[in-house]
Amino acid sequence: MTSHTSSLATPFGGTLRSLRRAARLTLEELSEASGVSVRALGDMERGRSRGPQRRTVDALAAALGLDGEQRERLQRLADAGRERGGAPTPPYLLRTVPDFTGREPELAELESLATGTRTRAVVLFGPGGQGKTTLAAETLRRLSGSFPDGCVCVQLHGMSDSPLPADEALVLLLTALGLPTERIPVDSAAREAAYRAALATRRALVVLDDAADETQIRPLLPDAEGSFVLVTSRRPLAGLEGVRRIRLGGLSGGESATLLKRILGAPRTDGQSEAITRLTELCGHLPLALRIVGNRLSSRPSWTPARLAGHLADEERRLSGLVAGDLAVRGALALSYGQLTESHRRLLRRIALVPGPDTGPELAAVLTGEDPLATEDSLDLLVDRGLLEETAPGRYALHDLVRLFARERLDGEEPESVAREIQLRMADWLLRSASAAGRLFEAPGAPEPWAGEPAASIPESAADAEEWLIAERSNWAGALPLMYAAGRHAEILHTSRTLYWFSDRWPQWPEWRTLFSYGARSAAAVGDRAAEAHRLNCLAWAHGVGAYQYEQAEQLARRALELAIETGDEGQQAWAWSYITGTCLSLERPAEAAQAAAKAIPLFEAVGDIAGKAVSQRVLGKALRESGRAEEALALHRALLDTSAGDVPGLTEFVQALLRHEIANDLLALERWPEAVAAYRTVTTPLARGDLDRFQAQALTGLATALHHCGELPEAREHLTRAHELFTAAGDTASAATIERLG
Repeated sequence: MTSHTSSLATPFGGTLRSLRRAARLTLEELSEASGVSVRALGDMERGRSRGPQRRTVDALAAALGLDGEQRERLQRLADAGRERGGAPTPPYLLRTVPDFTGREPELAELESLATGTRTRAVVLFGPGGQGKTTLAAETLRRLSGSFPDGCVCVQLHGMSDSPLPADEALVLLLTALGLPTERIPVDSAAREAAYRAALATRRALVVLDDAADETQIRPLLPDAEGSFVLVTSRRPLAGLEGVRRIRLGGLSGGESATLLKRILGAPRTDGQSEAITRLTELCGHLPLALRIVGNRLSSRPSWTPARLAGHLADEERRLSGLVAGDLAVRGALALSYGQLTESHRRLLRRIALVPGPDTGPELAAVLTGEDPLATEDSLDLLVDRGLLEETAPGRYALHDLVRLFARERLDGEEPESVAREIQLRMADWLLRSASAAGRLFEAPGAPEPWAGEPAASIPESAADAEEWLIAERSNWAGALPLMYAAGRHAEILHTSRTLYWFSDRWPQWPEWRTLFSYGARSAAAVGDRAAEAHRLNCLAWAHGVGAYQYEQAEQLARRALELAIETGDEGQQAWAWSYITGTCLSLERPAEAAQAAAKAIPLFEAVGDIAGKAVSQRVLGKALRESGRAEEALALHRALLDTSAGDVPGLTEFVQALLRHEIANDLLALERWPEAVAAYRTVTTPLARGDLDRFQAQALTGLATALHHCGELPEAREHLTRAHELFTAAGDTASAATIERLG
């Protein structure tokens, strides 16, 4: 690294000269006021005395009438001068690390921008601990040869209580660029002009490390030609004009592991890949945390990566464990936290209560009791400060380590009773909002909202409701254990009832197992056996259709059947037999499935459930086919297709699609290949429902089989490939493996 500095120029001397001129004092007048000789003052301003003692600086500060911050900065420059021992070095040096890892896309972009002609300044921004300064140092190391007039770095102390003012930064920069002390202007505008003129006539790389805000940086940016300025900051500095911005996030999993291995060396990491991977996950792929972990292990030769991973696995101890000497993740986060207003701190703390990985503005507003629009502005500010990530438009997430920090602050700054009240208020709002959304998909006769319902998110349309339920599904599901622990069983029962019809649109969601499990537990807690039977039936469906856990689904359905018989609920008896039918088929017991379906059908007839009867008849046909009675199955399915599936919105279309699929399967079993091809083509179009990858994959597999027998091999292979992709996406690895064998 090089710097064009004058032997007569020092940051301390230039600053002292500027302060004296600003105070309109001559050398003699300052000497008389401070008691420091004229000769000594002249040596300081000319750079011959680079680091006067503290008592001298105190005397000068008093004579110049400096406030506390100005006095501290002048003393800091004097201390730096003494530490350098008078050597003509730049005001600040960036240290490179030999184990630098990753960041190749960012380095490539920085090199392209720095060596190009269109962009003269870049803001490298991101949360604390992401390695912005380290990346800037590596950029400087790699690109120093492209800047014949040298490289200059200035530490702006943006995260300190007293960031370096732009005026003082200009003194440091002009000094490092070689401007004699006596030629540094006192006037701010003139000083800025001199700086830009110096950059315009040079090809230099200027690094402004740890910027506070736009006001500090704007006077330090170059004109359109000449030198290149790289700014690092925790904020994007969105108010700056004419700059490019590069956001720095965490390392990838592979990069994180590589960094740890480079820090520790092969002897410590060989055979430890699983523990290394676990450590990177516990660090959240944050470079600072990874560096700390590497340093801790390096300083403890007897420790294995697995031992440290076990120590950090405890969330309550993790931040305390991520400390190595003067490096600490908690300290880095505390710097950003300390610069927030109290209202923004409160929001950050309370977001840690959100059960899911992210939140929207409405839910965040529930935590603070503020207006959602104002809350959204606050969320955006936290994103700018690097404490939140906007993972998708309108969705905000905490990094794992920031979440732990925020939870610590919550525990330390708000009473436990307040946190519990907020958490329960949030859970209540989530379930009521989920119920309001679910009601838009219900059949006639659905339960009414519970009395005295407080404010909730009320969707204007079914599309809005579905969007909300998808976005917040981990949150409303996470609210269930909170409400159950609080004994709020009525709300859980209501939510599990109002989402009953919507669940059929996304059968693969694991949240349904959570919802209906808590629904069954709440029903049991209040002694409502009929409601328990219903929720157990729903839970059986969730395990069978959603998770392919057929043995467990059958056990749940049989328990639901017992309760339904006990309460005399023929409707739930019918659904229990229907779910038993499906599990028996999936467990390759078609004869038992046919018997169960035969029991379900008359029960559905008795209660007038036309849709349920149609479902059981369809499955009965499938059981007949799998028992070797495909002709009977075909006749039954065709007859069903000609009848109505009921007046439930959206169900008729869905049941008809299922019936067409069964008819195609029947024709395939009968080896009527051309007819089967034609039938399958009617069911391969995606339906307006969620999570139907497996259904489509089954139809495509049947179509491919029929096409193969018709001699249409290229098209058959195309459909098999697509079916394999869909089975894999649905998590049905067994069917995907079957496709591989067919292929």
